[in-house]
Amino acid sequence: MPIQKITSGIIQDGAVAAADIVSVANTAITGNIISSQITSVANTQLTGLIQAAQIGSANATLVTSGTLPTARLPTGTVLQVVSFGTYASVSTNTNTETDTGVFATITPISVTSKILVLVTLMGVYKTAGNSASRVHLNLYRGTNSGTLINNSGANFYTQTALDQRGAIALSVLDSPSTTSAQIYKLYFYNDENVATVSVNRDGNSGTSTMTLMEIAA
Repeated sequence: MPIQKITSGIIQDGAVAAADIVSVANTAITGNIISSQITSVANTQLTGLIQAAQIGSANATLVTSGTLPTARLPTGTVLQVVSFGTYASVSTNTNTETDTGVFATITPISVTSKILVLVTLMGVYKTAGNSASRVHLNLYRGTNSGTLINNSGANFYTQTALDQRGAIALSVLDSPSTTSAQIYKLYFYNDENVATVSVNRDGNSGTSTMTLMEIAA
């Protein structure tokens, strides 16, 4: 049976087995306890911080709160997406840049991010006339006094007196290098100064959209 009390004498080596020991006060322990002598420690007994070098690995499913730093995400990760659409008709018959009404605003999370700009322009239409028209689309970061990020040249050339296009698509990858809010706006103009060219013709040709995707770089 377990030894209840020792009043005097000497305990011989091997006379006390582990099963004979109920508990030992930590104040009675001197020297170091080595790792092989520790079976487990309840996490409620731990205080202070665990250093990164002491963590072998952690399953991502264990992360249930906080924000994962963007630096931990691989290049090419989509960090956020914003989109805006309009079906308001806009027309021009000059070679002066005219706002199409298609725009979107994004606030980048990281200064190194790329912004993928995707545009679909609906209901591009040329009224009757005797001259062909060259229609240009220019994409700016900011207004047309800001940064031109895509000078697409003649997006299409109308050969006939009346020409209608269902949609024009445009995509550009930009590097704003900032975490301040950025607005992207699409302008168009007709360099022939003759016929009138419209986008979102009659307001019932569908919705023109601009989508901005922040990509980790």
